Amino acid sequence: MRIAIIGWGSLIWDPQALDIENEWHTDGPMLPVKFARVSKGKRLTLVLVEGAPLQQTLWAISHKTTLAEAVTDLVKREGTTDSNIGRWPCTDRFDIFEKRMASIVAAWAQERKLDAAVWTALGPKKPNGENGLATDDELINYLRALAERGDDAAAKEYIEKAPTQIKTPLRARICRELGWYRLGK
Repeated sequence: MRIAIIGWGSLIWDPQALDIENEWHTDGPMLPVKFARVSKGKRLTLVLVEGAPLQQTLWAISHKTTLAEAVTDLVKREGTTDSNIGRWPCTDRFDIFEKRMASIVAAWAQERKLDAAVWTALGPKKPNGENGLATDDELINYLRALAERGDDAAAKEYIEKAPTQIKTPLRARICRELGWYRLGK
């Protein structure tokens, strides 16, 4: 099987032990990616968010030979559970948004003669730790507070190393207001 791993954040510059080919292709599916999850290490990370502007994602071929193996590989890399991994072909357990993402990925993957694809499907998380979408102002204030405390190294690194083709409105605002510049890969 030819299985794609789709990424838009730290998978690109820090795949760790993810079993993939070395090359990340820059013509991944257009998906609604946004800086919207305050993750471990105080980083503001990119996740799929319904209604967010579409972004050109990246992809690499997995060395795994089954969809289940590719899912398990991504689960390990992300330190998460199976339920936080999107996939195509998908199962009935997915909600409407996840099925819509799988439909977009399916059309893209079939054009490339891929048999399957997997991606991280974590949702937004607010600075206070609650699941859900924070406002851009709340996220800017969160990052600004980290910077004022001198505790912003991991957050800044993630913003700056995110692929340059991920051009979200919030990233532009972070660059403008906090002076964090796009270094990406």
